[in-house]
Amino acid sequence: MSGFCDRCNERSSHLVNIAHLPELAAVEHLGYRQVCAPCYDDLLAEANEAADLDGRRQEARERVSIKARIEGNTSHLKPFSEDTTIEEISPSGVSLHTGRELDTGAVLKLVIPDQGFEAAAIVQTVFREGGRHAVGLLVEPSDAWDKIRRQYGNA
Repeated sequence: MSGFCDRCNERSSHLVNIAHLPELAAVEHLGYRQVCAPCYDDLLAEANEAADLDGRRQEARERVSIKARIEGNTSHLKPFSEDTTIEEISPSGVSLHTGRELDTGAVLKLVIPDQGFEAAAIVQTVFREGGRHAVGLLVEPSDAWDKIRRQYGNA
């Protein structure tokens, strides 16, 4: 079938109908129906990445309430320091809420004052919830981090 690719808008002599392919379910929300072969390959790679992220999300999480502070730069490159509460803890990180706009990939400092803990943390996810942002942070692995996880979670 000849036509234009929904993703790259290029003419192609062979389009693939991806509307209901199970291997592309993770990128179905993008709304593409007919794509060229290179775009199919790109979308398949994106779908596989999304599946990997889902696997990480299935990592054991524990609901907690730990007073903490995050420090770094907002999306607008303004330095900040904010007291917050860690709501979930896992082997690789934490989730919390903040009023600050943060970019994924930003490096922050996570401080748990009661434990004398400080570590680098990378912003993994940011979702807007009401007037605040739900943030997932990947925490630098260390013996100190493992100790905190054991203390607050069922690690």
